[in-house]
Amino acid sequence: MIRFSLEEKKAICALFDKCDVAMLKVSISDGIKHIDKVYLDGKFYDIPSEDLGMKIHFVSGAVDLIREKGSILKLSADERNFVIRNHPAWIMLRDCFDLNGPLDHELCGVTRVHQKRPYEIWSLDYCCSVGENKYYPKRNMKSELVTYSEFAAIHNSNKDRVIFPIKEGLSTSFTRDVSPLYRGFFEAMRVKCEDNPNLKVELNKYGYPEVYYSQNGKWFLIDVSTKEGLEKLSLFSNSPFDKVKPLKQSRVLKKKRPTKGFKKKK
Repeated sequence: MIRFSLEEKKAICALFDKCDVAMLKVSISDGIKHIDKVYLDGKFYDIPSEDLGMKIHFVSGAVDLIREKGSILKLSADERNFVIRNHPAWIMLRDCFDLNGPLDHELCGVTRVHQKRPYEIWSLDYCCSVGENKYYPKRNMKSELVTYSEFAAIHNSNKDRVIFPIKEGLSTSFTRDVSPLYRGFFEAMRVKCEDNPNLKVELNKYGYPEVYYSQNGKWFLIDVSTKEGLEKLSLFSNSPFDKVKPLKQSRVLKKKRPTKGFKKKK
């Protein structure tokens, strides 16, 4: 029987410390809660298991890579794909749009709503990892300790942010000079919601959505993570990007969480 070592147990805790995107499948026996499985990026992992240990290693590595090197836009192609596959911010995006299938609401979310981190760390984890711009409304605030909610409120107060409609009643926000990598994800989600029979969206092996168009009975790839790809997509599906409005006029997409959950002890 496989058992976690002390180091592996610390790695599980580190997973939740860095980004709380994993979900737990919990059972109750004799009034005591037991963690049966971990749900992470569309897959259930046994506890303990070598697969979970490896996934935790990859997730932690992706977070550390961004914190060390900065924006995903500075990475090599292999490093970028590694981050897209394993970083919690990308896993969160896939969960938000049910790209791994709908979340089971019997799963428990593990959160630390009062945990404070330096503003710069939140920025690296939730902006730089996806290619979004960081925002500093005042000087010398990189080390200022804030909760995630406080960080999000400050970050979204940027007057340069605009809303981008994905479908009726759902939108996201980013700055007008958003990177093609980050914008391309939401353009693909917009196309997915259109149900255009001549377009289809599929995840590549790294977990990034790709758009395909039909021509003469064959399907051709559009790489929406690039400026050229976004321009080509506009030939088949009109993007609202050039007509985006200020952020304050829209309800913005938020992180999806199960309805049931518990707080992880500090």
